[in-house]
This record gives sequence, structure tokens and C-alpha cells, in this order.
Amino acid sequence: MTGSQLFVLLRRYSSILPRVWLAIALCAMTVSPPVQVAVFVRAESAVPVAEAPKDVGQLRDLQRQVAELIEKLKPCIVAVRIGNTQGSGVIVTEDGYALTAGHVVGEPHQSCELIFADGKRVKGETLGRYQDADAGLIKITEAGPWPHAEMGVSRELPEGAWVAALGHPLGYISGRPPVARLGRVLRNRDTFIRTDCPLVGGDSGGPLVDLTGKVVGIHSRIAGPTTMNYHVPVDVFRSNWDRLAKGEVWQDVIPGRDSEEVKRVVAGVISPEVRACVVMVRCNGRDTVLGTVVGPDGWILTKASELKPPITCKLSDDRELPAEIVGIHEEHDLAMLKVDARHLPAIPWAPSVDCQPGYWMISVGFRQDVPLALGIVGAPARRIPPQPGILGVTLEDTEGGPRITRVMEQSAAAAAGIEEGDIVLEVDGTPTPKTTDVIEAIRRHRPGDTVKLKLRRGEQTLEITVTLKPLDTPSQRRREMQNRSDVGLSRRADGFPRVIQHDGVVPPQFCGGPVVDIDGRVIGINIARAGRTETYIIPADTLLGLMYDLMSGKLRPASEATPESN
Repeated sequence: MTGSQLFVLLRRYSSILPRVWLAIALCAMTVSPPVQVAVFVRAESAVPVAEAPKDVGQLRDLQRQVAELIEKLKPCIVAVRIGNTQGSGVIVTEDGYALTAGHVVGEPHQSCELIFADGKRVKGETLGRYQDADAGLIKITEAGPWPHAEMGVSRELPEGAWVAALGHPLGYISGRPPVARLGRVLRNRDTFIRTDCPLVGGDSGGPLVDLTGKVVGIHSRIAGPTTMNYHVPVDVFRSNWDRLAKGEVWQDVIPGRDSEEVKRVVAGVISPEVRACVVMVRCNGRDTVLGTVVGPDGWILTKASELKPPITCKLSDDRELPAEIVGIHEEHDLAMLKVDARHLPAIPWAPSVDCQPGYWMISVGFRQDVPLALGIVGAPARRIPPQPGILGVTLEDTEGGPRITRVMEQSAAAAAGIEEGDIVLEVDGTPTPKTTDVIEAIRRHRPGDTVKLKLRRGEQTLEITVTLKPLDTPSQRRREMQNRSDVGLSRRADGFPRVIQHDGVVPPQFCGGPVVDIDGRVIGINIARAGRTETYIIPADTLLGLMYDLMSGKLRPASEATPESN
């Protein structure tokens, strides 16, 4: 089949082949393929690149290599902003040529902004775009020299090789460096490379690198499953360098880790003691979420927002016992359960473990011989801000108090019967003399929370209960569409004071279980599946600081004091 014939087939079946084009940008090239001294020196890989590791020692070597290349590549990777388009890119020459995806570049000779990992911003210009290959080029217009990575040879990349994907998923976030993900080459063709490094919108244009730190591809697009991530081979940039550097735009055609074998290698890292600490939490007779035994007398830690009594816990010895909610820590979305059991194995926390980007994270399942999921730390521990609940009104200050000037269609306010002209007197019993008081009172709540408003409508005083809704804008809907995961997302996936992000694909119903590193040390528990590229861990040192309050009973929810039994 020729390239043209394949293109016709792709167009014919495009309506039934869901493809989400990512968005990013950065390209690199000069008038001829650059000849330069690279940042990286080729080192012999400890892992045969086309084979799965055979033992934990090889995985440990792989971990070291990945952590080192992430640190070295960080200065070369940029976020790209071109108007409303956001993407990623990688600088590949000292004078500032950067590779990116063609759909990030858009049109040639546009002004753009490039943001480095340390927050530095520089100006650039878009150059050429090879549309069907989705290859694009950008040039920094400010004086260099610039940190840069070496371009590898993609045709020499064997299927099965370990590779790392770096970029800015869902766009640049201040204080977050380029996020790393690890996977293997599933397919390598002249026109595309397919990997299981999970990507999402915003990653487009970021680099795919081999274990020597050389750029072998540029992120292009994704399909539904997290194993279908496509990259432009770097050889496409090499062979079309002159045209891209001249700003040409042209078309022809483009087609388009978590294996059991690898999981079996790391299975021995998980000790029998840790396996025995994992329980299945069941609500209304259904498997709902995992839990972790944290005390020998029946103390079990799990994810709070998934719980709905009656609750039972199925232990590793197959006993299923009724569970009581003893405490809920809303901010961390943690719940402490208590079952009537003695002499249970308690999880051995390792609170001082350093979890750097690139380090292995192994998620432990319930009564499984192999790990639930395998991934790497993608970004350092950080706060995840909460998504605020939205009332859906505009306000103005008046002598009588904050007056509602507009009620948005299909908003929480509209559903509750709030009308234009209403004066907001109180929110949850607290007086609100200014519009800022109303805003601050609402901002403390999340989507789905209820708030009580006291309103004045003409001569009447009304009390109305409102259930807040999430933000609903075209850009937010687009972001959510791009961030969909084939395994689903957690009901609560934000508002955490401190979490570690990793790329292991952990379904929401398997959060709550422990996570260990390559040495088998328990570094925390999975708390949320947050997106296509990310799962969050609450680290052990944070968990240990919360144990007393959760066990003491002072965080016990009044309505959940004892298990329900209907």
C-alpha cells in the first residue's frame, strides 16, 4: 500500500477512529542538519534495549539512567505558547532551533513564547511545517547560546527499547518542571513511532528520548487507550531540515510497559508482608477501592470520597469484616476504617525515601502475584489546588449588600431558583456585606458541596440551599476531553496539599493501596487517578503525620459513627 492510499483510508475512516491531536510546540533546525558537540555522551545501556529486564538489578540500572537523563534534558525542554495554542518543544542546536509538532507551529513566521524549566521566558518565531508528518520547527530569536539536546537516529531504535517522554501535559504550570514518563517502543516505522508512554494535550512537540538522552521522536498525537501514543521520528526532521528551516509548509501523507513480562521481574520486590497489608474495601457489596492496613488491631487507611456505607473490608486471608468509619480527613481525602480483627500485618512505612523524577513506582494490588501498575515519578512532590465550586452569578456592591446582576443559564444558582436583583445577606450563616465576602465564602467549597444562602428579594427574606457545580467553559470541556483516561478518573482528583505524581495506570477503584520503590520500600499510597498521564501518591511522611488524628475519633463524621446495616 502506498502512502497516498493509506492517507485515503485514514480520511475515509477518520470518523470511527477517535484521535485526539495534542497541542504543543517547538522545533529545531538550521539551513542544514546541525553538526555540533552534544550535551550527552553515549553510554552503554545496562538493559538490552530490545528486551525486557531480566532481574531487579537491571531495573535499578534503568532507574538510574532515566533519572540522570531527565536531569540533563530538563534545561533543553521548553513550553511553547503561540496565541491560544500551548505545546512543548526541545532545543537541538546551540543557536536556538527547536523541534516541535507541526500542529503546534500552525503557520510560519508567527511570534511565540518559549518557557524554560526555571521559568525563564524568551521570544521565538515559528518556521516550517510538514503537515502530514506533523513535524514543525521554531527558532529562538534572542541571542544564545542555548542548552540543547542531541538528535539521535530513529531508524536504529528497536521495537521494545525503553524510552522516556518529556513535556508539559495540559500546558505549562508554574513551578512544575517538564514531566517525565517512561515506556517502551511498541512500533517503529518510517512515518511514526508508537509507545506506551502516556501523553495528553500540551505534550505535543515534546521529545521522546532513548536511554542515552538523544532525541528520537517528537510527540504528535494519541488515541483512546494509554498505550496508543504516537511520535514523529526524528529522522523526518533530519531529511526535511532545509525546507523546515526556510519556513515551508507542505503535505503528503502520514499514518498513523506495563507488560506481564516486566511486571513479573518486579514482583519479587514486593514483600509478602506488604502484600498482606492490602485489603479490598467493599461498599454495598461491591468492590469499591483498595485499603492499606496501618495498625495490627484492625486499622485500615483508604480513599474517603469513594466510600458509601455499608462498608466491609476483605482481608488478604479472605475474611470479609464489617468496617466502621473512625475518621475522615477531607483535605487529603483519607478515611480511617476499623474492623474487629487482631494481629494483622501493619504496613512498614519508609518516610525518608527520596522519590526523584525517573524513579520506579510500583503499585501493589489486592492478592495479585504481579504489581497492579508500574510507572515512574513524573514530577516532584507538590500541592494540587482544588477545583472551586461555581455558583454561576455576577454581583455588584450596593448599599443594601451584594446584588445579583446576572444568573448564568444552567448554573447552580439557576437550578436553585436564585433571581437577578436578589441581595445576598449570608452564606452558611456568615454575613456577607461585600461581594468579596460572597466570593470568598463560595470559593471554600468544591463542586457538589451545598451552601445555604440567605437572600432578600423585595420585601421577602429567603433561605435557599444551592448545590455548587464545576466550572463549565469551552476551554475547560476541551481540557477534560483531552485528559480522559481509558481506565476512568477518580471522583476526587484535586485539592491535595502534597502529592507525588507518577505515570502508572491505576484505575480509580484500585486507589488506596500502597506504592513501593525498586527496593521494596513503602513510600505512600495511591490517592487518585487524575488524568491520562498522572496518578497521585500521598507520601509516607505526610500520612504518618495524620495517623493520630484519624485514629483518635475526633475526625469521625457524625452520620457515620457506626456501620449501617440495611
